[in-house]
Amino acid sequence: LLLFLLCKYVREIERIVYYYILNSASHFDGVLITQWPKYISSLPSSSAEMHCYQNDTDYNYKYWYRQIKGEGPVLIGSNNFNSPSNEKGFENGFTISGTETKKWTLTVDVKKGIDAVYLCAASLHSE
Repeated sequence: LLLFLLCKYVREIERIVYYYILNSASHFDGVLITQWPKYISSLPSSSAEMHCYQNDTDYNYKYWYRQIKGEGPVLIGSNNFNSPSNEKGFENGFTISGTETKKWTLTVDVKKGIDAVYLCAASLHSE
């Protein structure tokens, strides 16, 4: 069971990248995951940090995904048992961190022309 949270929608406007959370929380069968901050403004060549928190669970399998418009979600990486790892193609510009079971973080190096939705997920079992 994966619990997805729509984290960020990225749109570049006049060299400023605005991140907007389409939903601030995802709730499924009594399980709540919260993501913040609600808004981030970052210039290209800077970084943007987003967080997820499991309110009601302590799942050890935690994931970050990126979805580009018209495509399906792609796994950026995971933070399983607080040991972060990135997937091939996401080794640079994406940092996954978190030492708590309930909270994990994604830091993205902001680049011009990247429009995407970021999703976080937590699972009781591995993919």
